[in-house]
Amino acid sequence: MKEVNILVDRCAFTPRSCARCGTGFHTRGKEYTCAACRKPKLPAAEKPGHTLSFREQQIVALIAEAKANKEIAYNLCLSEGTVKEYLYHIFRKLNVTSRTELALRSVRDGFADRPTA
Repeated sequence: MKEVNILVDRCAFTPRSCARCGTGFHTRGKEYTCAACRKPKLPAAEKPGHTLSFREQQIVALIAEAKANKEIAYNLCLSEGTVKEYLYHIFRKLNVTSRTELALRSVRDGFADRPTA
């Protein structure tokens, strides 16, 4: 009977490889990622050195000029939905909640000085 318990204890941890990074780890359940990959990621605003792309800088400059999404889309040859997606990402990166706050921050940080072409 002791041999069966020892065998069960050995099988309690199943060797697996992480689905994200490929490193080996042991698990008892149906886990497919290692502990390091399960840690929550930092929000975009908290990542060091996170800057805006050129297109995002163009959109911020046009927001600072009080342009509407439709006008921004026309000026940059984008769809209005694409402009909304860019704004969503910009708001997250800069940790702002409104267009007004974005415009004020762009003037303060110098985003509005960049060319829109």
